[in-house]
Amino acid sequence: MSNLIAFLRAQWGWVVAGVVVLAGVGGWALYQQQLTAQAQAAQLASIRAETLQRGNLITTVSATGSLQANRQANLVFLVPGTVTEVLVQSGDLVKAGQVLVRLDTADLQLALVQAESALEIAKLQRQQLLDGPSEDDINIAKANLRAANAAAYDLQKGAGEEEVKIAQLQYDQAQSDYQKQLEQWANLVEFGKANPQFAPPQETLDRLKDSADNLYYQAEIARLQLEQAQNPGDPGSLSVAYARIKQAQAQLDQLLAKPTQVQLDQADLSVAQAELAVEQAKERLARAELRAPFDGLVAVVNAKVGEPSGTGGAPVSLIDISRFLLDVNVNEVDVAQLAVGQTVNVVVDALPSAALTGRVQSIAPTSIVIGGAVNYTVRVALEPTEAPLRTGMSATVEVTVAEATDVVLAPNWAIRRDRQTGQAFLSVRRNGEISEVPIETGLRGAEYTEVVSGAQAGDEAAINSSAAQPFGGN
Repeated sequence: MSNLIAFLRAQWGWVVAGVVVLAGVGGWALYQQQLTAQAQAAQLASIRAETLQRGNLITTVSATGSLQANRQANLVFLVPGTVTEVLVQSGDLVKAGQVLVRLDTADLQLALVQAESALEIAKLQRQQLLDGPSEDDINIAKANLRAANAAAYDLQKGAGEEEVKIAQLQYDQAQSDYQKQLEQWANLVEFGKANPQFAPPQETLDRLKDSADNLYYQAEIARLQLEQAQNPGDPGSLSVAYARIKQAQAQLDQLLAKPTQVQLDQADLSVAQAELAVEQAKERLARAELRAPFDGLVAVVNAKVGEPSGTGGAPVSLIDISRFLLDVNVNEVDVAQLAVGQTVNVVVDALPSAALTGRVQSIAPTSIVIGGAVNYTVRVALEPTEAPLRTGMSATVEVTVAEATDVVLAPNWAIRRDRQTGQAFLSVRRNGEISEVPIETGLRGAEYTEVVSGAQAGDEAAINSSAAQPFGGN
């Protein structure tokens, strides 16, 4: 009995061992199934896929910049002066030719009057030269010549007793008049010193003194005439008389002679110079008014009434807001797709709902380096708009450089290009397998590329995202 029990115990151990082995094999198989399922799930999760479709593709170039006015001018006076009127303030809209600031023009107006007077004199002198002397001028010159001859004749024959008496009386009277005038002046001067509160005006004293001086000269002339009457035939007096005859004859000859070409040319030149002086005076007077050179907005006003025109910088700064400009920097790859005249869409950050357009006005011929990248400055001219634009506003421009319609589109993330050969490859999934197929590409956008051949709509682009190659990779 004991042997039977021992045998059964031995057999039971093998049974238990077999059960344990079977349990271990089953657990391992289950574990492997779980790993396979997880791997398949992970593989499915890492696959990025998209079906190729037909559609439209637009390629754009965009850049940002700040708005600036079409024109800006810091207006200054070209003549010195004191500001008398400031007719505008910052923010005013003005028209071309409108007066903004005025200077004191008293001196400039006086200079113009003087220049105009000088011009009239020059014209009169030229006209007199062309017209020749008047009959009265000729008669006066002839009378002067006759008087000079008569005076010389009288000197030669001598003065009579009666003429000497007359000369003496004239001298005595002239001397008496002089003394009376001088005494009157001296008395008034002394009176003014003694009575300052009743002193006559200095202008009155000056007139009396001038009158006394004139009477003195007349008395001297009378004295000389008396001496001449008392001493006829004096050689010196005769020489003077003969000189006066020559002078009178020369004046008469000059009047009777026609003007020379040199005289006419000089007269014309004098008129031309006087006319130029008038124009210059008018120009200086006009420059005393600061006028707007174009329609625009007054940005800054520094001018102040009573201050010199050059104080505090430019009196007025004016900007032309009839249209705005936008300078943007475009990289060397994109700038090759731009051309002058292209239509541009503009979005202003402060006015996102405003539909603004413009055109490429210019592309800089030389480059600038920004952050190590080569860029070119492109100027965009905005079309006129009612939107409340302001200089300095940030804006983005977008230029449509190419467009394709109803073409097969493949996502850029599924395309790889061999850098050595330039061949493009599209990663596709067919029959559950992912592989690359060569394709011919056309237009490329930011997200999609046109497929010309090698794939068609309905194909599935797919990549394992952990090993994805971007467009342009190897």
